[in-house]
Amino acid sequence: MSPHPAPVTSPLSNADVLAIERAEAEYFRRFLDQAPAADRERLGTSTASVRGGVVAVVTADPSRYWTKALGFGADGPVDDTLVAEVVDVSTAAGATEGVLAIAPAFLPTDWSAICERHGLVAASRWAKSVRAVDDDGDTDADAETEDTRTARTDLPVRRLTVDDVPGWARIIREAFGMNEPDLSPMLRGAVEDPVAHVFGAFDGDLLVGAAALHVVDGVGSLNTGGTLPSHRGRGVQSALIAARAAAARAAGCRLLTAETGGAETDPSYRNLGRAGFVRAYHRVNWRWTA
Repeated sequence: MSPHPAPVTSPLSNADVLAIERAEAEYFRRFLDQAPAADRERLGTSTASVRGGVVAVVTADPSRYWTKALGFGADGPVDDTLVAEVVDVSTAAGATEGVLAIAPAFLPTDWSAICERHGLVAASRWAKSVRAVDDDGDTDADAETEDTRTARTDLPVRRLTVDDVPGWARIIREAFGMNEPDLSPMLRGAVEDPVAHVFGAFDGDLLVGAAALHVVDGVGSLNTGGTLPSHRGRGVQSALIAARAAAARAAGCRLLTAETGGAETDPSYRNLGRAGFVRAYHRVNWRWTA
């Protein structure tokens, strides 16, 4: 067994960047679409496919975080027409503003002019981190990997069930201050999604940390993770990264990817680095207003 995760070739090929972006877009779509129909109607949730990407809208979201378009670069160029179509589809679904997220590899040379014409403003930027999934042919499910050896915590980690969803929703509220909308219907859908693997860390009966992995076309996308403030500094996030990396390996993934805030001082960024991830690129969130 190799002692470290396989290195990622840098810079990534456009094909790998596209696979990473499409994996995020697909988990975003599945996260919203698998909520029950009554909850989707209550939240004003809709998704649409545009040029191979995903346009998502959640009108009952005061933060507008969930109104986002992403995963572009495969089916046609990023241009004026794409931006106009994203805005048109979003506003038709009830959105008044939203975010367009495009990997820098797919931004055209006239992007500044496009932004000016459509009123796009750089709202924030995220760091995309990636690592290869180590595959040495060892199929022993009980074999201890480098991930599990280096991600020590005194708290047990296991897969979550639908009964754990209220605790996961509490973690999201307390970790990110995301009080509205109630994410429980979407979190329940993720637990039941056949391409998702959701793990949690427990202190007795209390769920204190949780995170998801979505497997899409050989890419494992790490997402929706958090730890209660009371239990930070105990290795919870590193253990959840390790559990998801092991699940991705078992599922045959070749790449793992995650996104964090752009600062290298971000604790999540540091935890990913300790787990063998490297920063692949920064991606700006471009906000539009109708």
